Order: sequence, then C-alpha cells, then structure tokens
Amino acid sequence: MHRIVLGVSLVTLLALPAPAQVGISFFGGLATPSASINDVYNRAGFRSGDTLRSLLREAARLGYQLGIRTRSTLSERFSFIGGIALVRFPQSRLYVTDPQSGDTLAVLASVQNLVPISAGVEFHVLPGPLQLSVSGQLSYTILNTSTDWERGTISVPLALGTQNSHRVGADVGAGIGLAAGPVGIGAEVRYAISNLIGRVEGEEPKSYLSLLLVLTLGL
Repeated sequence: MHRIVLGVSLVTLLALPAPAQVGISFFGGLATPSASINDVYNRAGFRSGDTLRSLLREAARLGYQLGIRTRSTLSERFSFIGGIALVRFPQSRLYVTDPQSGDTLAVLASVQNLVPISAGVEFHVLPGPLQLSVSGQLSYTILNTSTDWERGTISVPLALGTQNSHRVGADVGAGIGLAAGPVGIGAEVRYAISNLIGRVEGEEPKSYLSLLLVLTLGL
C-alpha cells in the first residue's frame, strides 16, 4: 500500500519544472477525533459559559499534531506538497494515588500515535501576500501506542508499543495566510481519515479534525 503513496510522490517530483521554487512549513495545533468534535466545538459549550481558553485546553487533552511540510511550485495556482507529522490521541488515563492521603501521585496515559507521511496538491485560490488555499493529500500512516507520564499539559512517553500497523489514508484542508517576503504565517483546518485503505475486519475508521498554525519559510 505504501508503494502507492511513494509512487505518486515520485511521479509528481519528476514532473516538477527545473526552476521550481521550494518552501518549507512547520505546523502544529489541535487534533480532535471525529467522535469528540461535537463535544468540544458545539455551541452549547459557549452558551454554558465556557471560555475559549477552557475549550482549547479540553481539545488539547484529546489530541495534538506537530509536523513539517515542503511545498514546490507547479504553476501560479498549483503546488506540490509533501511532509510528515506526529499526531497523538490519549485513549485512557490511570491515576496513581497515595492510599493514605488520596493525593494523586502520577497520571499515566495510554496514547495512540499516528505518523502520516503525506503527498498531495495545493490550489491557491488567492495567490499573493494574502493567501487562501485548498489542498488534498494521500498519506501512508504508521500507527502505534505508547504509555505516557502526564504532568499538567505535558505528556512524556515512557514506553512504546512493539507492534506497528500501517494504513493508507487521505486528508483535505483549507488555509489562510499572510506572506511578507520569504516568511509567512497562517492557519489551516484539515480533516483526515488515516485508515481509508487497509482496515481489517471490524476496524472502525480513524478520522480527526485538525486546527493548525503554520510558519512558512521560502516561496
């Protein structure tokens, strides 16, 4: 399955014009499983008095994403994009307490880790300093689990699972950005399905919504 993604990437790279401009982007933000999107972002949460900060903190506890991406121009409107990311979803938490005082001594979390290696095409609706774009990608995703030690909002992996699984997925997204010379900043919304192809019998689709901040160098 991974040969499909690698083959598409290779063909696209070979098709790039020789003087193609290349840029690199660093991105990070929230990744919310589909089953929890309504719980986090519905209007009832705002009406009940939750602040934006508390909603974002709750979303961060459900998952987050960090990654790097390259972009090569194909034309004024189209670019080839490809990159790698780490997406993490805490699944369950174990609270270790002092039997005498009842104080929490440590919080251990079982975390699902996804590493999507992606390639696709971006269309620039508004090319120029103020940018609006839409994009789509295929991804080869490595899935694993780890046991983490949580301290506040920081999660430190203590042990990685020994079994990896692999799936082919896809994602679509839209972004807005502002470029000043070789540096650009922006925000993206992306929806991904990590196991579109290769699911075993009884396996549920793994999909999530990402809200990302992006820093771009080049282009």
